[in-house]
Amino acid sequence: MTDTPALLIYTTYRLVPDDLESFRALALRMSNTAKARDGCVFLDVAQDAGDPATFRLIEGWRDQAALDAHGASAEFQTVMKDAADLGIVGRAIDVYTIAEKKTIDLP
Repeated sequence: MTDTPALLIYTTYRLVPDDLESFRALALRMSNTAKARDGCVFLDVAQDAGDPATFRLIEGWRDQAALDAHGASAEFQTVMKDAADLGIVGRAIDVYTIAEKKTIDLP
């Protein structure tokens, strides 16, 4: 597996205060499942230090086929169903493609 993803996904979730712990557990469950999947370079979950109701998921995927396989998996579908029961009041998803990787040698 390459350590340079072709796709980066940056998702921000806003939740009602009563569902923060449930969402954190759900997001970490999804992260652990995704990290074991072929094609996942990384999937990190971060809770905003200044606004605990905001979570960010940052993902790197080898290619679109790997991301599609993850999205079609039973585990992902279960997580999405479970997330629908939570008080998510906002979600934004940005997807970036990586054309190439260059190493820069800085002094």
